[in-house]
Amino acid sequence: MKESIGYSVSLNIVITFIIIIFAFLSAAIVYFRTNKANNVLIDTIQKYEGYNKKAKDTIELKLLSLGYGSRAISCSSTLAGKSPFYSNTETTCHYVDPDGSTYNNNKGYCVYKCVDTGKEDYYYYKVRINMMIGIPVIGDWLDIPIYSNTDRMYDFTSLF
Repeated sequence: MKESIGYSVSLNIVITFIIIIFAFLSAAIVYFRTNKANNVLIDTIQKYEGYNKKAKDTIELKLLSLGYGSRAISCSSTLAGKSPFYSNTETTCHYVDPDGSTYNNNKGYCVYKCVDTGKEDYYYYKVRINMMIGIPVIGDWLDIPIYSNTDRMYDFTSLF
């Protein structure tokens, strides 16, 4: 009677602890890969000063080399919300694609061009990329969207 907890109970506790640790580690790795892909998107859009054909081709090549698994996601046509650059300013974001494809993007990311209300000289891009978890049953239900913004860019087309 000295040992009130048997071997099988303590083994179950150790197995549960190991499963929890591996779940956190795998979630961290998936988030790291998604964040890396998100940084590729943001850096490429800023490098080419907008989301154009050259930027899209470069993004597709870089995502392929990263091994980012892409799955068809549905993008909304517009996003609305607060501006990240100006306090108390509304912003409207519209889906853009240089090829003119529809809102069902097959590459696993969505790009929106945003213009702040009252600040039409500047624009920025908002990028949505999904954190795709590869668990067979749960992974189909659990796509977590991650949003990020580029820096503001001046719209030189209004000058000409």
